[in-house]
Amino acid sequence: MSAIPQTVKPSPQVGPLDDIVLRRPQPIASLPATDPELNLVYEYWNSCRQDGLLPRRKDIDVLQLKPVLGHTHLVDVSAQDPADYRFRLYGSKVRLDRFRNYSNTRVGDYPSVPYRSALIEDYSSVAWSGTPLYQHVVARLQSIRYSYSRLLLPLAEDGRKVNMLVVCTRDRVYPDFSA
Repeated sequence: MSAIPQTVKPSPQVGPLDDIVLRRPQPIASLPATDPELNLVYEYWNSCRQDGLLPRRKDIDVLQLKPVLGHTHLVDVSAQDPADYRFRLYGSKVRLDRFRNYSNTRVGDYPSVPYRSALIEDYSSVAWSGTPLYQHVVARLQSIRYSYSRLLLPLAEDGRKVNMLVVCTRDRVYPDFSA
């Protein structure tokens, strides 16, 4: 199964003040040209793989993530129910919700229902498949517009069963893609 969730489409009833989230999956191969900082993170993650297995959390040196450190989350995806996935670390420079810190918060407790649903779909897809995911994301949350690229990278203590995600974002503007 592919780790590329379908783009969330707004329902016809979405009003001008309602929260909305749209995601556009991108090929990992496009990272070098479109997102050099995220590409460095992806290359580092890939270099930590041994014998084709996924890296473990202890294989990742956070100092190697310096270009995106404030824009990085660590998400524990070991729970059976994706709503119980938990942000272990939430990037301090992430603008969502006026820079609110979601560290140690369940994904299921994220206040915006459309955004929560998108997170659950994307995180569980990567957790289940063990395949990285690169996306363009646009959102309107509490009447504020956000636009960013996002890279989700799986980690697994045994190299196979994903238990943690490294999620990196970069603020971006997409003239052809808006919420």
